[in-house]
Amino acid sequence: MRDRKMIWPPQRPVRYRRSGRGDGMSNEQKYSLGDDLPKDNPWQDDLLGYAPFAKMLFNAIRDLDAPNGYVIGLHGRWGSGKSTTINFVKAHINKFNEELEDQRNRIGFIDFRPWIVAGHQDLMASFFKVLTENLGTKDNWWKRQGKGFLRHVRGPADTLVEALATLGMAVDPTKVGAGFAGAMAKKSINGMIGRFLDEPSVQLAYEKLKLQLRNSRRRIVVAIDDLDRLEDHEVRSIMQMVKTVGQLPNVVYILSYDRQIVWSALDGNLQRSGPKYAEKIIQQEIELPQPQRHALLKILDREIAFLLATQDRTSRWEYLVIDGIHRWINSPRDVVKLANAVKMAWPTFKNEIDAQDLLAMEGLKLFDEAAFNWVRDNRDFLFSEGRFAMTGDEAKTAAVENLKRRYPDNERVPQILNVLSALFPGSAKWLGGNSISSEPYEDVMRRRGIGSKEGYETYFGWGLPKDSIPKSVIDALLANLDNSGLIANTLGQYLSRFNSKGEPMIGLLLDELRIRYRGRHPARPTQTLLDELFKIGEKVLAIDWEPPFLSLGPKAQIRFLIRNMLEAWQKGDAGIRLFEAFEKAQSAAFCATVFVDMGRSIGVFRAESGDAPLIEKDAFDKLGPILLSKILTAAAEGRLLSAPYYFDIARAWAYLATPAEPKAWLASGMQDNAEFMVKVGDGLTAHSVGAPVRTYSMRNHPEPELYDLEVLIEAGKKHLKNGKLDSGQRRMLEAIVNGSQRILAGQAPDSDWPVDDDDR
Repeated sequence: MRDRKMIWPPQRPVRYRRSGRGDGMSNEQKYSLGDDLPKDNPWQDDLLGYAPFAKMLFNAIRDLDAPNGYVIGLHGRWGSGKSTTINFVKAHINKFNEELEDQRNRIGFIDFRPWIVAGHQDLMASFFKVLTENLGTKDNWWKRQGKGFLRHVRGPADTLVEALATLGMAVDPTKVGAGFAGAMAKKSINGMIGRFLDEPSVQLAYEKLKLQLRNSRRRIVVAIDDLDRLEDHEVRSIMQMVKTVGQLPNVVYILSYDRQIVWSALDGNLQRSGPKYAEKIIQQEIELPQPQRHALLKILDREIAFLLATQDRTSRWEYLVIDGIHRWINSPRDVVKLANAVKMAWPTFKNEIDAQDLLAMEGLKLFDEAAFNWVRDNRDFLFSEGRFAMTGDEAKTAAVENLKRRYPDNERVPQILNVLSALFPGSAKWLGGNSISSEPYEDVMRRRGIGSKEGYETYFGWGLPKDSIPKSVIDALLANLDNSGLIANTLGQYLSRFNSKGEPMIGLLLDELRIRYRGRHPARPTQTLLDELFKIGEKVLAIDWEPPFLSLGPKAQIRFLIRNMLEAWQKGDAGIRLFEAFEKAQSAAFCATVFVDMGRSIGVFRAESGDAPLIEKDAFDKLGPILLSKILTAAAEGRLLSAPYYFDIARAWAYLATPAEPKAWLASGMQDNAEFMVKVGDGLTAHSVGAPVRTYSMRNHPEPELYDLEVLIEAGKKHLKNGKLDSGQRRMLEAIVNGSQRILAGQAPDSDWPVDDDDR
């Protein structure tokens, strides 16, 4: 059987219980799933303008004289409101009957629902049973005969009613359907005479019924709803029944259906035209008027008010509405499908995905399935990863052409591309020819749109993947930027965790925060957050993880986050905030890293990029004494040895004191300890990214005021001999020794210079 009815509008609340989130929201949220049960009351329930049409149809039936019966066809798409219209007609008939002074003029209404029963034998039997039960007390004869009659039509073999239908179609002067009738006759006529009972024949009963109906002048409306939900052979059985045994005096049929489905069923496997066949049965076809879009959208707006109540109406949203929602919503059922999909998804995605994007994605899934599948299957294209990381426009254009080929008619393609461009502004160049949305990626990420990697992976992971930071965590942190306990707990929760991809989770968290401090509407910077970042700074610098070539690791993320926070403050205020953070900080190593970053921005230290100054020069100078004190104390206590690397410490120390002190400290440490020299080498070498085996080379000439080339060569050779290095560390020290030897020989440091076997 074809699908039964969907559900609209809401009837009872469905509860989704949620665990406490700590975000001030109720642990239990209610969403009422909609249904599309047809409406009954045209004076109270008409939301889409069907009542005037139903009243017009009732007036036509009321004034219709049908001595030989009449068949009205009510055509409309599935879910367009045909059942509601029939119910409204019934309501007008009931009202008409109640107001009659002469009850002999009543109009009877029989609601026959053929899709409840299966098989054409049961359809015939059920029809006459319903007819019998609704003829009233005056029709005693038929009620007496009904039981015996139904005994025939419900028999285990072919019934007399089938014979009637067969004979009726066989003598049809148009000869339409004779092939089907003949097929029925072959299996049903044999042995039928022997099964007549002592009661009057069915033929006689049928003729008496017609005579009784004609003489009584009683009018009856028989509604046969959802004809298009039957199997093809059942559709043909109902139509034959209406044409033959169902053709009764003063009986008006209202058949509701989707024309395309019923015409196809009537055509069957025979070489004849469905519409011409139907015209022999349906004397008047009326098309259900389309509900106005604004009425449908008003209902949708009411159903999903929980989703969009706090959303901004941006130009991006307008594209989603015009090219998406307006195209998708054409019937009450469309409203229900989309609203219910969102209600089912929202408890999972609330606070994790942008609400407007969720609505658009659910719409694509329901109404533009090919486009939805393309989005799901083309992640690398949408985020310029995998094979699209280095490819040109040609490969990306080909990917979009693949999407277009999924829509041969091409009519929907421009609108679909506009929707996708609004959802994925980073790919709009290839999706729409030109960008309809200039939204920066950081804004997409901030609202956790589907066009961000985190939003995409959360949506297609049906919930929050373990590889991402929940948006609710970010939102809670940003809502409590003065709460040191919450910030420390949140940072600590992810500091030592790695996801299934091997990525440090703290890097993802810092990246999320960094994005919030960029763009047109940066988050509010606070001293509390800055202080907590300084507390974890050295541990972040110590994370041994190499990011992909086009990504940033935690070491870079925390530095850029602090830079972005300082940018959000005024320059003078930024210096004051940084001074306070330096005073409170315990880590000389992390303070040195931030100090060197600030020095690069104002030109004190050599910089490869021309970043704008973040603090004034006098504010920078005030940081120096604080940092120098921390360095000297940590060096004296031996704590400086545990720093993740020494490059920034040495540069800051040399700038704030004299180069001789850090130079001596470095030389002594390199001679005494292999691990110390590896940490020194971290600032002197560059290494390959993405290769199975990491290779090293000297960056540039080491600063002579800090590094003695002879010491580098001597210490490197010493530790290469001791065998206590792993393979990567050995390659690093080999690069330092080779590079230093080349520099002493007057050559560039970054080419291979084989270390003598005797020196290993």
